[in-house]
Amino acid sequence: MKKKLRLISVLFLWGVLINAAHAQNQRNVDSLLNLLRISKDDTNKVHYLNDLVREFANANPDTGIVLGNQARSLAERLKWKKGIANSLGYIGHCYRTKSEYTKALDYFLSALKMYEEIKNKKNTALALVNVGMIYNIQGDYVKALDYFFKALNVAEEIGNKEGIATLYSNIGNTYLIKSDYPKALNYYFKALKMAEELGNKHLQANNIGNIGIVYANQEDFTQALTYFQKGLKLNKEVGDKLEEATVLNNIGNIYNEQGNYGKQVEYQLQSLKIKEELGDIHGIAQTLGNIGSAYTNTGKFKEAEVYLKKAIVLCDSVGELYDLEKFEVGLTKLYERTGRYKLALEHYNRAMDIRDTLFNQERDEQITRKEMNYEFDKKEAVTKAENEKQLAVAAVEIKKQKLIKYFLIGGLVLLLALSYFVYNNFRTASKLKLQNIRNKIASDLHDDVGSTLNSISVYSEVAKQKSPAVVNELEQIGDASRKIIEVMSDIVWTINPNNDTFENIISRMGTLAYNLLKAKNIEHTFQADESLNETKLSLESRRNFYLIFKEALNNLVKYSQASRASITLTNENGFIKLAIRDNGIGFDVSQTSKGNGLLNMKSRAKEMKAELKITSEKGSGTSVELRFSS
Repeated sequence: MKKKLRLISVLFLWGVLINAAHAQNQRNVDSLLNLLRISKDDTNKVHYLNDLVREFANANPDTGIVLGNQARSLAERLKWKKGIANSLGYIGHCYRTKSEYTKALDYFLSALKMYEEIKNKKNTALALVNVGMIYNIQGDYVKALDYFFKALNVAEEIGNKEGIATLYSNIGNTYLIKSDYPKALNYYFKALKMAEELGNKHLQANNIGNIGIVYANQEDFTQALTYFQKGLKLNKEVGDKLEEATVLNNIGNIYNEQGNYGKQVEYQLQSLKIKEELGDIHGIAQTLGNIGSAYTNTGKFKEAEVYLKKAIVLCDSVGELYDLEKFEVGLTKLYERTGRYKLALEHYNRAMDIRDTLFNQERDEQITRKEMNYEFDKKEAVTKAENEKQLAVAAVEIKKQKLIKYFLIGGLVLLLALSYFVYNNFRTASKLKLQNIRNKIASDLHDDVGSTLNSISVYSEVAKQKSPAVVNELEQIGDASRKIIEVMSDIVWTINPNNDTFENIISRMGTLAYNLLKAKNIEHTFQADESLNETKLSLESRRNFYLIFKEALNNLVKYSQASRASITLTNENGFIKLAIRDNGIGFDVSQTSKGNGLLNMKSRAKEMKAELKITSEKGSGTSVELRFSS
């Protein structure tokens, strides 16, 4: 993606602990201060102090830290462990606001330890989430996921469905940041399904938007726009202006990727209007800069200059250096295109100065982290050295006895390794050549044929507005081009070597099942053995397997009149088994018409040397089973 899409925010916290989006309310502050003046030194006073920390945590974290320490001291005098733990958690949030993540982590871990001691499971889950959040910010995604999954286990144990759905979303966010798109989609769809069961439209909209981002990062722009439009509709329903603006901006960025700068500006101007209403300075600056870049691409240089300059002024005022550098570069390109080379050089130099500043900041942060870890690493090194010394003394004696034996074995291993290297090098070169060919075909189909078909679809819509007399014919052209785009998407996906692993196949199957069955209000379950994730199929087997599944699913949706369906993928002694069952009206297998596609399914199964079994009776539903060797 040329333009980074903004992740739809999902709350990391629920319940007692502070929400990062919480804003200070002066009326609440005044009320709490009055209560403090008349309160005794008891647990109520600890509550009032902690509630004040909650109010100050984002707007004035330094004051929040002072109040939090007062609450902690009083709770310690009262020997009230829950009050101490709450104070530690609130102080941690204050340090998080100040971007002092090491201190925030220390306080969150202390709160976690105390909640575990008093067996407060709800707040234990919250503290686990907060620790995971800090690791996420620091880029330690392995530890972040570890704490999120621990929190998920606790949330499931206490039956906190809202918390479970939220954690699914944030686990999906972490996988998205790691570019592990199949796992990100898996958790977003889990969160979406649970949010729908809970009737939580806000969480539904968040997950739908993030699913759109996954598809956008995979350059499946048709799917991305579909999900963004769904999310936009829900955000309007719940009145979430901030996320509505974010989705509008993301839609604009998709149109930028497609070179449709007019549509980009249309959506990002809508986003800008909302951000100005909300007073979101950072968001205003980003959107102004994006619009300015779009105007540059369309040759509207005066407008581009106005928007880019406004963006630069705002970024400079809030110290947002990353966007400031980007928009200085944008202004440089504008001046180059309009022949104002002196100004282009001036803004280029500014961009380079900002880049140097950012580099120095990152270097200083790395040095600070190294210094903080120095003492711990030093102790670890001493212990390790002592152990290694003891092991070395014992190893010397063993080494003397086995040296000749190892020499002979080593020579043999070296000879075998050399033989394997020559053979493997030849195989790798052949495989790489084949992958390059597949990548080239997929890229050409996506970029050349795909864009042409998209153009036909768009032109038919435009022509409908200009020529009402031929609307039916134009609708047929548009429908045909969209069907071809769908088929083309399947072909591109099949050819792409990145999709050879079964994990990617499962992800695409799950997405297709969710979209088709949900559209028909058919309840369904989709289960796949995790042991299949690393299985690889040949290009031909993968294509036939997916198309058999798609045909079976389409038949279910079109003809079954079912209310429930189940889809399972299992690994049975080296064989892969796909089973699709429904409770629909069924049909007479012996009197099948050509329209249902069963002949094609049987032909594809024969090509991949698979066993295909279709069982159905009128009034008793249908079962489709496919079994083949991997």
